[in-house]
Amino acid sequence: MNVGEKIRRLRLSKVMTQADLAGDQITRNMLCSIERGVALPSLPTVCYIAERLNVPVGFLLSEEREELAYRKMSAMPNIRRALLAGDHAGCLSIIRATFGDERDDEIALIRAECEFCMAKEAFEHGRLRAAAVGFDRALAAAKQTVYDTGWIVTRAAVYFRYLSGISPTVSSDMLEESEILCARSLEDEFCAYVMAKEALEAERTGEVADYLAQCGDTVYAARLSALLKMRAGDIGKALLLYERLLAREDLSVGVLMYEIFGDMELCCRRNDDYKRAYEFSSSRIGLLERLLEEA
Repeated sequence: MNVGEKIRRLRLSKVMTQADLAGDQITRNMLCSIERGVALPSLPTVCYIAERLNVPVGFLLSEEREELAYRKMSAMPNIRRALLAGDHAGCLSIIRATFGDERDDEIALIRAECEFCMAKEAFEHGRLRAAAVGFDRALAAAKQTVYDTGWIVTRAAVYFRYLSGISPTVSSDMLEESEILCARSLEDEFCAYVMAKEALEAERTGEVADYLAQCGDTVYAARLSALLKMRAGDIGKALLLYERLLAREDLSVGVLMYEIFGDMELCCRRNDDYKRAYEFSSSRIGLLERLLEEA
């Protein structure tokens, strides 16, 4: 890419007209000739244009192999600000606009982390198909960097294992089934809950007790506590715990609510309260349809 093409691309990315960029030191016709490659700018003109575009002079004069480094140097302050603010969507927008599909280890790592965080947010808000797409994007970006992204792979695999239990139609295009089935991760709040729930199903009571001791104040731990009461046959206490859980402000409309509706339906059936059981069953089916809406 020659200097004129670089200038034109940068000008358009900054939504500047040729008159805006030309200012009062060069003519619009001269700038047009430079951008078309008909004329070569003098060094003072390059310095002036670089200043107007807010890029290093070296970027405009660099060889193609050096261009990525200059663009990265220019974009990283904005990328860091977006990351510190937790604006993962904004960070990805900067990366896509600046780098497109170009590969760089550090940028790929940041892209993978942002995609994972956005997928997790979609999951927490009950958009399961969007979450699955996002996790696969994170996994794809993770494969493009030499940095350690094992935590992304294992956590995404745990999420996919859980999602497959909700519906077999929600799956990964990036992970093998064996990777999903054997994945373990305790560093993520939801993944830790999945591990504890699987331990409960396998009657590994020690692991469940450890989890409840460490995470007793979370909505996930509250659901496991209620489930323990239900399995012990204390249906009345279990229903009370579930009703308290449904009243919590930190319970979002998502997969945990779906599980709670199923638990309460079973509790009501055991109490021969078929009217409430039907209500919870209907609520569960309706919520599942909402969770599985297209991304």
